[in-house]
Amino acid sequence: MIMRPYIVALMLAITLGAASAQGIVEQADCIARPAGHLVRCGYVTLPQDYDNPADSKVEIYFSLIQSRSAVSQPDPLVYLVGGPGSSGSQLLNTSFDKYLRAFASDRDIIVIDQRGTGLSNPPLYCREALFRLDEILQSHHADYAALVLEILTDCHQRLSAKGVQFDTFHSENIARDVVNVMLSLGYEQWNLVGVSYGSRLALTMMRDHPQYLRSVILDSVYPPQADIYLDAYYNGERALAALFAACEAAADCSAQYPDLETQFYRLYHQLNQTPLVAMYTPRGYQELSIEISGYRMYDWVFSWLYEVDSIRLIPRLVQDLAQGHTQNPVRIGVIYEAAMTSLSLGMHYTVQCQEEYGSTQNRDYAGMLQAHPHLDGFLRYPVEGAATLTRLCDLWQAKARPALANAPVASDIPALLLSGNFDPITPPSYADQARETLSTAYSFVLPHVGHGVLRSDRCAVRMAKSFIIDPLTEPDGSCIAGARPLTFE
Repeated sequence: MIMRPYIVALMLAITLGAASAQGIVEQADCIARPAGHLVRCGYVTLPQDYDNPADSKVEIYFSLIQSRSAVSQPDPLVYLVGGPGSSGSQLLNTSFDKYLRAFASDRDIIVIDQRGTGLSNPPLYCREALFRLDEILQSHHADYAALVLEILTDCHQRLSAKGVQFDTFHSENIARDVVNVMLSLGYEQWNLVGVSYGSRLALTMMRDHPQYLRSVILDSVYPPQADIYLDAYYNGERALAALFAACEAAADCSAQYPDLETQFYRLYHQLNQTPLVAMYTPRGYQELSIEISGYRMYDWVFSWLYEVDSIRLIPRLVQDLAQGHTQNPVRIGVIYEAAMTSLSLGMHYTVQCQEEYGSTQNRDYAGMLQAHPHLDGFLRYPVEGAATLTRLCDLWQAKARPALANAPVASDIPALLLSGNFDPITPPSYADQARETLSTAYSFVLPHVGHGVLRSDRCAVRMAKSFIIDPLTEPDGSCIAGARPLTFE
């Protein structure tokens, strides 16, 4: 039997500190332990700035879930979460039970907290947002941008005082971290599954470190050439149109919520003129006064399009608001708003301002507004948001990354691309963009899911498992046609 690479590395860590060309491996406690599997966790110490490796360090936290097989496949699966700013370790139990378990029968699975997130050090969390969540939830639309800028200014000042080198937090360095963690653990080649921003990170690794990759799964594809800010409201409108069409095609939904599209846009404008006000008491807080403008309703619906369970509820929640019933929409909406404070906002804006916003600041938002006059009020929100983002990125002092960071990735590494029809942020067209320069790629659209396909669709998991076994053969996608239509409540 071949000794597992992690065990070798761990033995070195315990005795020698595991000094290597890649990094120092040290054992640590596991915060997540998927049932039925042996889990090992630790840190790998790496340079914060690879151009000046002797300077300050980062400690990258990893979780290694060992396969159940006595003889595991030599190429594990590495799970790259999205955001940017999400924590792999915090999402591990849920992600493992929903789909990663399917790959763990004969392969180790490694989950890495990207620099600035989770248990990796230094953390770039903005605790100021959590401390002032009640103010965020109770803010009026006109005051929201100023409040967010104030909170993030405080966060930036605190992190700067701690010596965080913001310009070292970008996809190129995060990709190098992943490679060095894997090499430090003794692996020579591996498979990737990247979700949302994790797919962009996976594409970066395909470009910069192809020699280590056996296969890649891109879930909710976010290619570097996509302009996610300029596209955001086009993409949101497309996802809403898909939702309205699905409701119209479902007899029960169309009967209970006739002409949902007209009702939604009418309500949007009505709420911007005269917002609803709801009293709500989240767990751990005193009673809050929540203003529901059309902008806020749109944000809620946008976030509800991510998950199948909430997609089913959207027609009823919109009708509730139209009838002045706020309890359920507020309860579910606040959950999504509060979840944003669990994101490493410092890491999120550091990466996005350097790679996404900094590269394309001259966006034609005014032209977008003129092209869609029927959505005048609807589209003024991204224009206002663009101004806020400009001020935020100026505050973050983030310089645009080289043009390569936004160039299409060309690769012959086998890749499986998965998209959700209702995805409001990374639409199927993004997978089409990525696929143009991937010579060995298979792309599928799952008709009844939103963002994060693998966590929502068993058919997608079956295709992904088949692909990992044989990356050079296109997976059988016949299960897509056999999927039951989405049912609305």
